[in-house]
Amino acid sequence: MVSGLRIGGLLLACLLVGCTHQQTRQLPPDNPTVLITGANRGLGLEFSRQYANLNWNVIATCRDPRHADELQALAAEHANVRIEKMDVTSDKQTEALQSRYKNQPIDVLLNNAGIYGTLEKQTLGGFDYDELEEVFRVNTIGSLRVSSAFLENVKRSQQKKIISLGGGMGTQTIGSLFGGHYFIKMSKAAHLMAMGVLQKETKNDGLTIVMISPGRVDTQLMRDSGWTGQSISAEDSAAAVIKQIAALNKSMRGKLITYDGKVIPW
Repeated sequence: MVSGLRIGGLLLACLLVGCTHQQTRQLPPDNPTVLITGANRGLGLEFSRQYANLNWNVIATCRDPRHADELQALAAEHANVRIEKMDVTSDKQTEALQSRYKNQPIDVLLNNAGIYGTLEKQTLGGFDYDELEEVFRVNTIGSLRVSSAFLENVKRSQQKKIISLGGGMGTQTIGSLFGGHYFIKMSKAAHLMAMGVLQKETKNDGLTIVMISPGRVDTQLMRDSGWTGQSISAEDSAAAVIKQIAALNKSMRGKLITYDGKVIPW
């Protein structure tokens, strides 16, 4: 009885803080694998749920797994879901996670983590440049850091796809339609360029790198933007994006598309 309680306590601890022995256990080799950043809530959580239901291996990352209650519940239901601690702004955490998974092919690397920033702090007359740096650290540098760190994992996979969410706000097509929102627009413009250049540099490795705008999704990020109009649910957006990812081909490399497949010039 005591042994059973002791084992149960260890399992609970693994779920709460991320057990090294669990995380280094080999993922089922016959299943495709997706790594998702910012997987603890909103779209990231929904991507984790839907990919798990599609029988993919899911490496779900977030800054603090201890407080990711819904993600913990998902992992408890699905043996193919691994929860990992990774802050995309941290070289140390990103490199440590890559080291643990250095032999793991990753079919889809999904750069989902992102922040909008405080709207008032990116309005003319009230700029907060510390806020600007933080938005860039997450949205632009973070996606490049993760993509670069796990590049070899993606190269070794069957599907070889790197997907970054968002980008429309960083284009002349959309971003120039209205004023304000400086930081998110600037970070997404730089993000598009980073992913576009990465696609050029890896064209001979068979990688497909695409940016996908998930739409105006009913998430905290969209609420932070001040948007009060009609939104798409996280469930519907994730399903549509997953469908687009599955259908990607070489002709889509380096492009920005919407969740329903329309190309956005950038």
